[in-house]
Amino acid sequence: MRRIALALVVLFVACKGDKPAAKKEVLQAGDLALVGATVVPMDREGTLADQIVVVRGDKIALVAPSAQVDTKAATVVDVKGKWIVPGLADMHVHTWVDKDFPMYLLNGVTTIRDMFGSPQHLAWKKQIQEGTLDAPTLFTAGPIVDGDPPVWPGSAVVKTADEARAVVREQKAAGYDFIKVYNNLSTEAYDAIAAEAKAQNIPFAGHVPKAAGLDKVLASGQRTIEHLDGYVPFGEEAHVSPDIIAATVKAGTWNCPTLVVTERFAHLDNLAGLESTAGLQYVAPVVKERWNPKNDFRLKSWTPEMFAQARAKNDVRRKLVADLQKAGAKLVLGTDTGNPYVVPGFAVHDELALLVKSGLTPWQALRMATAAPAELVGQPGAFGTIVPGARADLVVVDADPLRDIGALATPSRVVVRGKMHERSAMLAALDAAKPPADPYAKLPALEAEGEKLATANYAIEMGTTVIGHERALISKLADKTFAVRGQAVYDMPALVLQYRATPDALEIADVVSVKREGTKVIAKPAKGAQLELATAADAVIAPQTIAEFVWYATRLSSLKVGATKALTAAEVMMDNALQLVPASFTFKRLDDQDGRRRYELSGKNGKLDVTGQFSVDADGAPHVVEITVPWGKFVTKRID
Repeated sequence: MRRIALALVVLFVACKGDKPAAKKEVLQAGDLALVGATVVPMDREGTLADQIVVVRGDKIALVAPSAQVDTKAATVVDVKGKWIVPGLADMHVHTWVDKDFPMYLLNGVTTIRDMFGSPQHLAWKKQIQEGTLDAPTLFTAGPIVDGDPPVWPGSAVVKTADEARAVVREQKAAGYDFIKVYNNLSTEAYDAIAAEAKAQNIPFAGHVPKAAGLDKVLASGQRTIEHLDGYVPFGEEAHVSPDIIAATVKAGTWNCPTLVVTERFAHLDNLAGLESTAGLQYVAPVVKERWNPKNDFRLKSWTPEMFAQARAKNDVRRKLVADLQKAGAKLVLGTDTGNPYVVPGFAVHDELALLVKSGLTPWQALRMATAAPAELVGQPGAFGTIVPGARADLVVVDADPLRDIGALATPSRVVVRGKMHERSAMLAALDAAKPPADPYAKLPALEAEGEKLATANYAIEMGTTVIGHERALISKLADKTFAVRGQAVYDMPALVLQYRATPDALEIADVVSVKREGTKVIAKPAKGAQLELATAADAVIAPQTIAEFVWYATRLSSLKVGATKALTAAEVMMDNALQLVPASFTFKRLDDQDGRRRYELSGKNGKLDVTGQFSVDADGAPHVVEITVPWGKFVTKRID
């Protein structure tokens, strides 16, 4: 019997050995296979060793052990010894220029959520969806919705419930992803936004309006609270307690802490200490000048004691984040990029480090930048995880980020919607984005119409930093009126304007055509709806270029020294979206200097207080224009 049993065992083993090996998964031509890395899938804790991640189109097709996949037909990238994590998301940014996009990609940021959108953001979103723009996937709010007065120019101002409901409908129809609410909304307007957003099935998110308060916001269905506002508000006492944390968990409200921005604000009294900020070499000088507290209306009045208090509050914020995490509250990563020393892309790694410093594990911090953002926008699993069917956003790094979150800061490769970017190529793209030495190199020469009166070149400064250049040619036409042809090239925001202006009309190439019709100024944009503004019949059409001051100088030429004159204008604004804004100024003739007429001015551009002065050369071209608004001083100087 023993021999029979032994024979059966031998036969069983032999038969088992003859069993064919498991069939390998065969990849297709066009597949991208990242082979041999340790995967951090983020749909659960832990890692998967020696994996192949297969990208097909813009989706992840397969995640499997390397030995189980036949890669002959695929494009193979050897990533042995490396780690792959999902693409990172920054869910609170302010991006105004497309030059930011390469900085995000370099840092593995494949999704962003912009908190102050405009038609430009909708255009970018369309280009990204069509595959014509290399950039992170973009979710965007519309213009901030605020009360009267608004904190920021360009906001949608609502005073009544009807106005609030109308703005929600308008932004939904325009294609924005959510509504952003802000500080000065009335309770009536806030309640109307909450109700209309629910009716329109569009989320609303943002700050805790002062009139509403944290309890109302938690009960309202607001999707996110930014900056821990309401818990640890700027300039007010903190409101943190176990009851508030429990109420947050119960409400299901997300928090986007943006620890890095409050950390930077608290150290703006030591700018030298911030010079080591990662990525600062890619920030334009004009942007750094804007970041100086003396140029920021929010910080001009801060004292040393206030900076010290801000640093103490940051300790409270970090503890609150840890307590929210322990309680099971919903948290998502954001940076508030666009604020001082919060550098696009790079700041995500600063935020991750601060989250770990607050007491979160690296996995918990990483989840806030990967799986959680997809849940926030109502697309759980669609991105932010490494599983079949998820969007192919991947980051390859050299060390284990679950041991050291800083390992994420220098990806060797980044895959965005299925397209792979090598680090060397991304660095080259950043270098290529630097502005040319000659700002007009790609623009045609200006040509006179009729009699040429003057040509002039200008440097445009904010504070002491040059932010752009303009050149203009002034002509006298056959009917004795004047025309100005000009080109303005700005570094921040990145913008090129080619225009022709007369006292009654303005043409900005590929942007807008503006003309006066009686007591109306009518703007017909290249894209979008016509705009109209009721004005005085002699209002200046003001294009936010040197031409505006050519027209003021003409109107004021007979004014005697010491005398004053009031003028109105229709300002053609393009700060956030095309607008026609009524303006009124009082000009006073000053004593001439160096043979130049000089004037000072004060008045309103919309609701903005404006002061300044300008001088005029003998040829009729403005020499220096100085304009001061609440957030800084702008100077346009003739340099030829």
